[in-house]
Amino acid sequence: MKKISLALTVTLFTLVLSGCLASTTSPDGVNCDFSQGKPMWEMPLDCQGGR
Repeated sequence: MKKISLALTVTLFTLVLSGCLASTTSPDGVNCDFSQGKPMWEMPLDCQGGR
């Protein structure tokens, strides 16, 4: 039972992290509208440069 609970915890943790990673990129294109007044770190990663 302990192994099942550990496996479930690891799986859930992996899904959460992959969801966070997926939210940082946009498959439909990136909106780099700098006139929004957002700080650079709140812009999508593709707009931040250095990639």
